[in-house]
Amino acid sequence: MRINDWFLGLLLAALGVATLVAAQAFPTIPRQEYGAGTFPAIIGSLMTALGSLLVLSGCRQHMPFFSWHSKVSLSRSFACFAAVIAFVLAYLLLTPLLGFPIVAPVLLALMIGWLSGGRWVMAVSVATVMSAMVWLAFAELLHVPLSLGVLEEVIY
Repeated sequence: MRINDWFLGLLLAALGVATLVAAQAFPTIPRQEYGAGTFPAIIGSLMTALGSLLVLSGCRQHMPFFSWHSKVSLSRSFACFAAVIAFVLAYLLLTPLLGFPIVAPVLLALMIGWLSGGRWVMAVSVATVMSAMVWLAFAELLHVPLSLGVLEEVIY
C-alpha cells in the first residue's frame, strides 16, 4: 500500500508543531543559553519543515490517497507486527546483559533480513552502519552512554 505524501507530510508537520508547543513548557536552566526544550524544539522545527516539504511534494504528484501495489495477506501483517514486538522485547532484555554494540546490530540485521526477503548482505551492512551512527549520536553528540554489557570489562 502506498499513502500519498501530502497526508504523511501533514501528519509529520502536525507532530512537529505539537513538539514545538510542548518544548516551550520545558523549564529553563539558570545562566544557561540552552534549556531542556532546546533539543525537542530543534526536532519539532525540522519535523514541521520537512513535513511541509512532503505536503508540497504530495500535492504535485496528483496521486490517489491510497494505492495498492500488491495484495498483502493478513497473516503476513500480523507476523510483521509480532516480529517488531518480539525484537523490541529482545532488545530490552538482552541489552543490559550483552550491551548495545552486540545486541543492536544483530537484532537489526535479523529484522531487516527477514523483512527484506533474505537480502542478508544488505541487512548486515545497513544494521552495522545504522548501529554505529546511533552509538555515535548518543555517545558523542548527546553524551548519553549506551549500555556496553559484557564489553564494559573488555573496554575499561
